[in-house]
Amino acid sequence: MKTFTKAYFISSCLITLCAGLVLMVFIPRATSSEGTGTNGHSGAISTSDYDQSLQHAGPDSPGSSGEDHGRAASFRATLEANGFIVRGGQMTPIDPIVDLLDSGIGDSANGNNAGQPYKVLMVPIASFDEENPSDRGLTVFRLKQHEAVVYVGPTPPQCDYFSFTVFLWVRHKDSLVLKGDWLVAAVNDPLNNALIKTAGHGNPFRKQTIVIFTPDRGVYERLAALAQAAGYPESIINPYVIPSGLLNLGVLPESPLSDSFIILMRTANFVSKAEGHHYLSDDYYARVWRVTLEPAPAPDPFPTPELRVRTWKSESELFPDLNNGLERLKAAILARTAHVRYESYESIRWFAESREVLEENDPSSPLYHKFVAGEASDTPYLRTSLHGEAANFTLGSDDMVVVYGVNHAATGLATYSNFGVYGDWVTSSCQDNPLQFVYGCGDRSWNGVVSMTNHDFTGSAEDYIPGDPMAPYLYAVKVMRQPPQDKHDKYYVIVPTATPEHPCASPGYCIGLTDPITIGYRAYLNPATASGADYDDIIHDRAVWFRLKD
Repeated sequence: MKTFTKAYFISSCLITLCAGLVLMVFIPRATSSEGTGTNGHSGAISTSDYDQSLQHAGPDSPGSSGEDHGRAASFRATLEANGFIVRGGQMTPIDPIVDLLDSGIGDSANGNNAGQPYKVLMVPIASFDEENPSDRGLTVFRLKQHEAVVYVGPTPPQCDYFSFTVFLWVRHKDSLVLKGDWLVAAVNDPLNNALIKTAGHGNPFRKQTIVIFTPDRGVYERLAALAQAAGYPESIINPYVIPSGLLNLGVLPESPLSDSFIILMRTANFVSKAEGHHYLSDDYYARVWRVTLEPAPAPDPFPTPELRVRTWKSESELFPDLNNGLERLKAAILARTAHVRYESYESIRWFAESREVLEENDPSSPLYHKFVAGEASDTPYLRTSLHGEAANFTLGSDDMVVVYGVNHAATGLATYSNFGVYGDWVTSSCQDNPLQFVYGCGDRSWNGVVSMTNHDFTGSAEDYIPGDPMAPYLYAVKVMRQPPQDKHDKYYVIVPTATPEHPCASPGYCIGLTDPITIGYRAYLNPATASGADYDDIIHDRAVWFRLKD
């Protein structure tokens, strides 16, 4: 995967801190108006650059037909003829470990879903001369009430899951730290593959779509009407409501305390690796426009949307013997694993709900401006716990963890489920070093280094409880520092350490032998609700830590 470190970070500015410490801020330069852009031209990417790059796409690329080019060009011309200023952006992969944690820009990897790729829409900022230097990367942006970001083009290739989500990146108003509070809180439910409107029939993958991200109902209605005038059917146009009632909108210099945002595209488990690689490596896979209506109309804000209903049926209700089966699996794991001692871990909710954080105005509340690391409603997020409290463990050379639980995809409450292994230490104290990073202080590292999905762990419980009627709905996977001695054992993951035997691509992809570790669990998209399963509907995953020998 290409990341921002591939010639994307440049030295943009120096921020002088109160204590005299000077910190270099790096930003992606792909569409910067300083230096050289990705097309080898000085200055921002132009419309002709963008269209030319699409025309060079392969004949099988979605959105590469003459009809798609013509409609998009007509749409842009129609917008500009009707008072909209249109600035072109692009989209690019992001690796939360490399581009945030290892780069020194942020103090956390945001609980990245190991093995599953991300892209961000690179949205042009309002004015390069007026914006905050730390926002100049064209990934972090601010927005006025009468503006929108428009995605025009194909959806990702076939996979288990994709979504668009707008996140409040940093809140500056009434912030707890001088530089602003890093929230990474979803401003609304994700627009996912189960709900998005696209062209054609059947599945929603590699299909033409339009997504309009805006806080203003009047702006959305104008944009949707002009899209139809340019030849796009209403049936592929999607509103993504940015709820201004929960946010501080505006741009610099007139609104110095306005919120900053990113738009993230999640994907998971591409059916075709080649198509997935093409999608990830193509910065011009779809058009990304920032559109501004001038003169500004009277505000017509969308009301704050209600969150989707996630409650459906519980796994305990659907499979009455499932909890007993889980206990039988645990007993078999203990009986089969030679050890000198062990500790059993449950799991609890990992992150607070983004909406609760956005609604909290009491500075004394633990939810006030809380870092939620990209939480969104398309999955529950669980993590290891002891006695109802978040808990960690270490994984030495003579230790092993067996992660086990319900295969939520097998029970029907998820399109896919997985677990991941994370570091869980604080990288920078807000009391001792609040300005060490551009974003964040006092946050957990939460660097996901390895994971396994239901595609790989289905059938693993049969190794422990063969013939058990609940075994098809359960899983059990070893988490280790080195492969098991049994060469036929395929249900394990290796946690990398910084040793010659286990080198790491970057520091954040290692977890040391004495570093605190947690297991995180996800279950994406209940097909019945088109949202993440409710926390009370799933039986929570578990783990057993073993000391194999002293």
